[in-house]
Amino acid sequence: MGRRCTLWLTFGALLFSTQWLDVISSTIERSSEESYEDNAKAIKSIEQQDSLDFFSNEKSNEDSSVEHEDEDHDFDILIFTQQWPVTTCYHWREEDSTHACVLPEKKEFWTIHGVWPTKLGHMGPSFCNKSADFDLDQLDQILANLKTYWPTIDGQQKLGYFWKHEWLKHGTCAASLEELDNELKYFQRGLAWREQYLMSNILGSAGIHPDSNSTVIALQRAIVQSLGKNPSIHCVYDNKRDMSYLEEIRICFTKQFELTDCDGVLPGDAVPIVYPGGTVITNCHISKPIHYPSNVPPTIRRMEKKWRFPVVNAFKLVQFIMWFTL
Repeated sequence: MGRRCTLWLTFGALLFSTQWLDVISSTIERSSEESYEDNAKAIKSIEQQDSLDFFSNEKSNEDSSVEHEDEDHDFDILIFTQQWPVTTCYHWREEDSTHACVLPEKKEFWTIHGVWPTKLGHMGPSFCNKSADFDLDQLDQILANLKTYWPTIDGQQKLGYFWKHEWLKHGTCAASLEELDNELKYFQRGLAWREQYLMSNILGSAGIHPDSNSTVIALQRAIVQSLGKNPSIHCVYDNKRDMSYLEEIRICFTKQFELTDCDGVLPGDAVPIVYPGGTVITNCHISKPIHYPSNVPPTIRRMEKKWRFPVVNAFKLVQFIMWFTL
């Protein structure tokens, strides 16, 4: 009788303790979830505000995927865009976790996005010749260089798809210049500009290398010091980390192929921001660090709920002990 009383008292104490532990665990979990939700709301608020001011992740209208033919084919400048493949890959993967990337083997290796004829104060022109076609065979003599320096980062499109898009949308407008009036000339010009104005060299000469943080003003000053002209600097914003990643740098040329300021280009996803000492054209945050990543940032997953030891399991365990000892 005494042993049974002792066991029942033990069972009661265990059940009472387990229930209290369950209550405490639930309280802690609710607190953690509320904290997580509060943090998520705060980050979302930051994202929305920053997106309004600086961080629109939509592609610039300068390179919109909407395919139409402009009636006015005139343009004032040529925008030459280099992209940082690591960030481009990150942006591509963020759109869909199944997306794959093909990255250059070399670390400090900027690639070409495009050569875009642009009318100051306007978007485009684009698709200036709807009867034009794309002939990959015309690029045979520079095909190896295109694969290396003007590649398709997403790794899922067939050979030539990206170049076809760039030629039909932008090249057909640039073709009004004799120096760019066919596919070979157009793509050769982009390759030549990359070799002459390689961003890894320009930034590196100012001590800015991959796997470092900088500011958009420091980036702009490094480029202006090297080229003497104002570029356009573009970032991708990661709202989960509250971090901006350097993605593209655009420099501008006249129709005579001389460097010129990018001032006056219709902003698109970038805006001109005046600061003491100059004006920077950017969609990056003016006062926050910009990361120049050496590796593609990993995906951040939402925290999983921690498993709790159910009260019913404790009850069954005590029942088994009582049965075994009686």
